[in-house]
Amino acid sequence: MDTTDHTGTDTQIHARSFPGTRDQIRTLRRFIREHLPTQPDAELIASELGTNAIEHTRSGRPGGVFRARIHSRPDGTARLEIEDDGGPALFGPCTHGREGGRGLILVAAYTTAWGVTGDQAGRTTWAELPR
Repeated sequence: MDTTDHTGTDTQIHARSFPGTRDQIRTLRRFIREHLPTQPDAELIASELGTNAIEHTRSGRPGGVFRARIHSRPDGTARLEIEDDGGPALFGPCTHGREGGRGLILVAAYTTAWGVTGDQAGRTTWAELPR
């Protein structure tokens, strides 16, 4: 379900939950494109963060979910958040020679800031997007 909230700061918040399966990354990208049409890099960032939630947390287990939140600000910047179901460890380091493992490097390159909050019970990985 897609929900929209207009806060007192004129920031629009769009939120949606997704089943924790790989086919939902395509749906996540559509959701991002719909709400951040002027942020072409947002789809790539969301794909990387959503994929990490599925591959590295309980969100990817049967019955797992991940949630996306977009905070669209009047100045054209945005904050993207992917919340997962938690797990025993954070994402591992980049492994050279592997096909994967570079997602957070891409996130860092295309954002003004990013980070992770939470713990084993659930984490939110966030990224600040420039204009």
